[in-house]
Amino acid sequence: MNQVKETITGFLIGIIIYAVMIEAVGIFFSDDIFSYTLGLLFGIVIAVFLMIHMAKTLDKALDLPEAQATKYVRKQSFLRLFIMLLALIVSLAIDWFNFIAVVLGMLGLKIGALLAPIFLKRLYPDSFVTKHPDDVEMMDAES
Repeated sequence: MNQVKETITGFLIGIIIYAVMIEAVGIFFSDDIFSYTLGLLFGIVIAVFLMIHMAKTLDKALDLPEAQATKYVRKQSFLRLFIMLLALIVSLAIDWFNFIAVVLGMLGLKIGALLAPIFLKRLYPDSFVTKHPDDVEMMDAES
């Protein structure tokens, strides 16, 4: 499995665990569980889409010359911002979605990024790119 797929896997696991935790907490505090769950699901779907779009954008940008890559990445970043804004507007316009839950779901992208290294290190210990300083010291001591 290549590094991009490994990273996406780590992100997805982090987003799913975050979503389950937020859903479990939200059920107790929400007056309308259906709209809360639907809003969270909508936000999580947007977060997963944005993560996959970001990975594809970076993959394509690496094949472009530097000037074109910069322009392409900027354009795609603004597209992602527009999609997030559109999702928020949709969640305000449609009563089925709890706006706060949509925001919490879209934050899954950030939480997934924070949790991904933890899961990647456990799922792919031999190919994990970012080493903790203690791990490097132990590897040097073993040599």
